[in-house]
Amino acid sequence: MRLLREIFVRDWRYKLTALVISVSLWSVVNFGSRTAITVSRYVEVRNERPEFVYRVRPERVSVTVYVVERLLLSKMIEKVRAYVDVSGIDKPGSYKLRVRTETKVPFLIHPASVDPPVIRVFVKRKPPR
Repeated sequence: MRLLREIFVRDWRYKLTALVISVSLWSVVNFGSRTAITVSRYVEVRNERPEFVYRVRPERVSVTVYVVERLLLSKMIEKVRAYVDVSGIDKPGSYKLRVRTETKVPFLIHPASVDPPVIRVFVKRKPPR
C-alpha cells in the first residue's frame, strides 16, 4: 500500500501535467475535425409581453453550424435554435432585431452565422376581449 501511495504522490505535478497534455491531444485528434452544415430554423420570439402580438419577417433563417464530424447526430442538430429578444420593446411599431442562436451542446455544435443576421419584427397591441 505504501509503495502505491509513493508511486502516485511523488512528482504529482509532473504527472498531472502529463495527464492534461495527453487528454488535450487525444481530444484534438478525436474532436478536431469540424464540418459546416447549414440548417433552416423558424425564428422564435423570446421575452414577449402579454399586451402585444409579434410577427417576424422572414419567419425562417439559415443557420450555419460547425459540428464535430464524428458525432454528427440529427437529434443534436434539431436542438439548434434561432430567436429574437423583444424584452426592450415597450410600444407598437416596426423594429429591426438581431437574430441570436443557441444550442444545448456548444462544444459539439457551434453556431457560426445566421442569414439574414437582422430581421424585422412587427409589434401590435392585442385587441381587447
